[in-house]
Amino acid sequence: MDWLHWFDRWEAMQCAYLPQRQHRFDLMFRLPDFPRDAELHILDLGCGPGSVTFCALRHYPNARIVAVDADPVLLAMGRSVKSANQQSVQSVDFVLADLRDGEWWAEYVGVFDLVVSATALHWLTEPHLAEVYRRVYRALKPGGWFFNADHVAADDPAMQARYRDLLHEWQQANFDAGAEDWDGFWRGFEVALAQAGVPPQREAITYWEGSDDGLPRQFHLDTLRACGFEDVAVHWQDLGEALIGARKSQRIKRT
Repeated sequence: MDWLHWFDRWEAMQCAYLPQRQHRFDLMFRLPDFPRDAELHILDLGCGPGSVTFCALRHYPNARIVAVDADPVLLAMGRSVKSANQQSVQSVDFVLADLRDGEWWAEYVGVFDLVVSATALHWLTEPHLAEVYRRVYRALKPGGWFFNADHVAADDPAMQARYRDLLHEWQQANFDAGAEDWDGFWRGFEVALAQAGVPPQREAITYWEGSDDGLPRQFHLDTLRACGFEDVAVHWQDLGEALIGARKSQRIKRT
């Protein structure tokens, strides 16, 4: 199985859907005030094959990263990319887990300097996302940062409909120019998996419960503040795509 080939195709396909994808990834690691050589402990939520994880290592080569996802096939891709680049990814642990599982989170209280997520948490309902935000707060060390780059809906439904139309126009232009879409990627990938004898484990996943639009911007801001976060802000936005950041106070608060 040529995992590196499929990782590159994943990256290209994702870039056809997400404006300024790499820019928003880079911002998650440039905005915190950590030295480049810091031995950070980072958590990547909904990591997929490790796109954000490997970006984190480019910014913080001494970091230790827990990369968690519910898709075993994408995790297998990430582990294979890691194996192909052993010198730079020895401190990455790809973990199969459901973010809604409170028991999984229990061992990570006060562990992480930085928690990040990209284009993943819109898979959750409002109550489950609010609970994940509370768990992120508990998982951070005092002074730690959280960044979520995701679909974030406008508070006004009419404006969100316009956001959606404009984004779809941009995406369609990419597909018309030859970019691969989601369905095309998975059709080809599943054929390659079958030819390589990799079991079709994705059929067991029952994770999707959210919205392609994401939850309204104000929900994210209000919920993060209610968790106890400080410095809650939208650091970047393009229509219904946004990067929201928040910081846990240096003073320990109970939630």
